[in-house]
Parts: sequence; C-alpha cells; structure tokens
Amino acid sequence: MRVFVAEFICGGGFLHTSVDGISESLRREGAAMLSALVEDTAGVADVVTPVDTRLNPSLVDVDRLSIRPVDPAGGPIWAQWIESAAGCDHAIIVAPESNGHLAQGIAMLRAAGIDCVAGSGDFLRVASDKILTAKTLHTAGVKHPLFMAEGERRHRRQLAKCDRFILKPRDGCGTQMIAKFDDLDTAISQMTPQDILQEFRPGRPVSIALIADDAGLKFLPAAAQFFDAETCIYSGGRGPLCDDDQRRAMALASRAIEAMPPRARGYIGIDLILGDCPGDDCVIEINPRLTTSYVGLRRMTSCNLAAQILGIETQAICCDVGVDDVSWTSEGDIAVATEIPLSDAGRP
Repeated sequence: MRVFVAEFICGGGFLHTSVDGISESLRREGAAMLSALVEDTAGVADVVTPVDTRLNPSLVDVDRLSIRPVDPAGGPIWAQWIESAAGCDHAIIVAPESNGHLAQGIAMLRAAGIDCVAGSGDFLRVASDKILTAKTLHTAGVKHPLFMAEGERRHRRQLAKCDRFILKPRDGCGTQMIAKFDDLDTAISQMTPQDILQEFRPGRPVSIALIADDAGLKFLPAAAQFFDAETCIYSGGRGPLCDDDQRRAMALASRAIEAMPPRARGYIGIDLILGDCPGDDCVIEINPRLTTSYVGLRRMTSCNLAAQILGIETQAICCDVGVDDVSWTSEGDIAVATEIPLSDAGRP
C-alpha cells in the first residue's frame, strides 16, 4: 500500500511566505503532527509526503518514506500535491479549515482519483463552519454554547444574561484568533461576517478523538486541554481522563456526531467542556481532521492509529497507560510517565 501524507504548513501551504513570517509555534505544531503521522503510517505502508524544505521538519528515516520537496516555481500547491500523490492508494491530509484549505485540498485530491480518508458531503461543509455546526447541534438538542452570527438576533436576549463571551473566526483553526469579552455589546461591535460569538462556558476543556468508518465509531482516550487564561491560546493537553469523565465525553461526542449530516470518515477531534455535572457538559466544536492531540494519543494506545485510520487494523482501541500519564505541549513535546514499549504500541 502507498499512502500520501501531507500537513499544510510543512507541505508548502506557506511556500510564498518568508519563514520569519510563519508563526514558529504553528510550524512546530504542524511538524509534530506530520512527524507522528508519517512514523505511524510508515509502519504499515509506503509513504509519500510533500515538504517545504525551508522548514526542515524532522521525519523518521526509513526506506518506506519518500519526501517530495515543493517548489516555489512549481505552480499551485494543490497541483504539486496531486503530482506527488499520483499512484497512491490513499491520502491523509492535515490542513486548516480557514479559507477553505481543508475542503479544497480534499476535493482536489479526490478529483485526481486519490482516496482521501476524510469526511465528505455535508459533514465536511458543516464541521468546517462553526456557525453551521452550532445551528446543527442546537437543532438536534445537543448541548452547545449560546451563539450569534453577525446580523442575527438568535439568542440575543439569553446572551445578555451571560457574563463573558468568546469571539472567534467561524472557520478558524487553533486558538490564535480568539478574543474574550466581558460586555456583549462590545463583543457584537467587533463581529464580522466571518466570526461567531459564543457565551463563555465555565468548566474543564476536554478533547476526544474518534475514527469513523462504515463500521461505526472508535473512540480514543479523552484528554484535558490547557489554555492561557487571558489569551485563550492552546498550550497542550494531558490524559487519559478518568473512566467517569471518559464515559461523559464519549456520550456527548456520540450525540454530536449523530446530529451531523453524513458522512463522517477518518480522524475527527471534538472539543468539549465538562461541567460540574453531566447536565452542564457541552460541545464547543468539531474538527474534521487530525488535531495536535494525536501526538499524545498515539502514546496512550496499544495500536497504530494510522493503521486504524486506513482500516488496516480493525481491533478495538485500548488505552495502556494510567490516568494523566501522558502530557504534551501545543508544539508536540511529549512527556510519558509510563512508557509503552514500541513493539507493544504497534509502531516501527
């Protein structure tokens, strides 16, 4: 099997931007996801990956990996990805929803005859737009923060009773563009058509990932997320959560996926808030792609997650570490309290 594995930043998404003009934290975060995904995929298939050589991401040195440098003079990035992916059986791509990059990359590869292991149809469209996600979840009765889009009066009266508010891009990726407000009118005055305004929900930020295919959903261990209290910028995570919190996260994430239109496929990350009691739990957003937590989740589980995404491995996903044994930063640095032997972890 031959698999095309690409991450937007390391794979040339900023090819015409100076290296100094690319956020160092985003470069490291992208490189961490790419390195982990390439290593896992190379354990079960030949791998082709496009690389912006200026960024020089550290990748596993194995015979099964073919690195394809992207060329500033080589035309549009999608055309170069398609050329590199020629002859591959599948593709796994990591790209931001912002500016339609994720949807466009998936569509271009599929149009070229490459099976892109990702959501399709209305699922990808809705999950890539936080306003559409919010409307879908509210219609289905799935707990989600009260929200507004520019020009709408939806929930305005209820929002006026809240104390704090979050403003962020409706197609944003990550937490770089999030703003926090204590006054609703001020938050509304800052809105653009590209934004969503949400009430700030107190509680514990949690993420849970799943792998979706025709056979159903496989949940990975839920983990805590850490954010700067003032800037809301993501700083990393730790997991797995205790069994009770894991069950709460799975139950809420299951309802969220059931509420979404078809069809979910591949790796999906869901951000949640766990409140003081299960009735206070809510879904924040759905990410139809690999997320940074992958770098930690692969150290918690007894299988090769890339092989699970590709459908090569079909066994249940089991957690092999204790509560809070694995932690990671937003840039992919890992600390493991209980190391998993590589031979047992299903990695090369």
